[in-house]
Amino acid sequence: MLTELLSSIDPHILESINEMELGIESENCNKEVNQLLQNTVLVGGKRLRPMLTQLMGAFFGRSVEEIVPFAKAIELVHAASLAHDDVIDNATERRGVPSINIAGSNKKAILAGDYLLADVIVTLTKTGHLELVKEMSFVIQDLAEGEWIQSDACESRHYTEEIIKKIAELKTASVMSWCCLAPAYLSGQSDNLVEYARSFGSHLGLAFQMMDDTLDFSGQSKKDQLLDLKNGVVNSVVYKWFTMRPDVFDKFKSGEDIMSLVGEENLDKAVEAIQKQAHWHLEQAKNVLGIMETELSNEIKNTSAHKNSIKPLNLIIDYMGGRKF
Repeated sequence: MLTELLSSIDPHILESINEMELGIESENCNKEVNQLLQNTVLVGGKRLRPMLTQLMGAFFGRSVEEIVPFAKAIELVHAASLAHDDVIDNATERRGVPSINIAGSNKKAILAGDYLLADVIVTLTKTGHLELVKEMSFVIQDLAEGEWIQSDACESRHYTEEIIKKIAELKTASVMSWCCLAPAYLSGQSDNLVEYARSFGSHLGLAFQMMDDTLDFSGQSKKDQLLDLKNGVVNSVVYKWFTMRPDVFDKFKSGEDIMSLVGEENLDKAVEAIQKQAHWHLEQAKNVLGIMETELSNEIKNTSAHKNSIKPLNLIIDYMGGRKF
C-alpha cells in the first residue's frame, strides 16, 4: 500500500519533501543548538506531516513552492515536541540514534526544543500570514496542554475515555489539523471550508493516534514494544482493556505496577475495538474530503494540482487504517 501511495503523489511534491532541509532558519542561530537538533530529532522520520500539508496544498490548487515553508514549519514543531517528549519519557534512543536528552542533556534538550519553536514562529511571521502564526501558536499551546493532562493522569492514575480522547486531540489531532487548514487559508477559502479542512485533519490525527496505540501490541511494529506501558502511560488500548477488566483497573488505581497487570486476556478485543474507532474517524475524514470537493470552486477543481491530489489523499486515509510503522 505504501508503494501505491508514493507512486500516486506528484514527483515534484515527493522531491520537495525529500530535499527539505530541516533546521533553524535564523542566520544568527546558536550553532551548537542547531547541531544537537540535527543529530537527534531532525534525523530521519516519515515526514507524513509535510506530505499531508503539500497534498492539501495541491487539493486547494497551490504550488509546491508556496507550501514548502508551511510544510517545513509543522515538521519542525513536531520535532521540537519530540525533544521535549524524550525528556519527559526518559528516552534513550530515537530512530536508531541516541535521543536528544542522551546526546546532550535534559536541560539542553528542553532548551533546544524551545529554541526551535521560537524560530518557527519568527519564520512564519516573515511570511506575513499572521492568522497562520496564531493557529500555530494554538498548536504549540495544545501540545503543552496535552502533555500536561497526560502527565497529570499518569501521576494521579485517573483516566477516563474523555481524558484519553482529549490528550489525542491536543497532542496529535491539533498538528494534523494545522497541516490541512493552512493550505485552505492560503488559497483564500471561505471560513466554512477552512473549518472543514481543520475537521479533516482532526479525524486523521485521532485515527493516527489510535492506530499508533495499537502498535504497542503488534509483533509487526517498528516501534519499541509496550513503550507507553513502560512509561506508566495508559493509552486508548490499555484503557479499553481496563474497562473489560474492572477488577484489574481497580488494582491499577490503587497503585499496582501497570506492567504486571496487563495480560493477554481480552487484549486482542481491546486492540480490535480501538482499530474500529480509528476506522470510524477515517470514514469521517473521507466524508469531509467529499464535502470539501463539492464546495470547491470549478476554477480550483480544474487545476492539474487538484486533480492529482485526490487519489493520494484517499490512499493516505487507507494507509493510516492499516499502518504497521
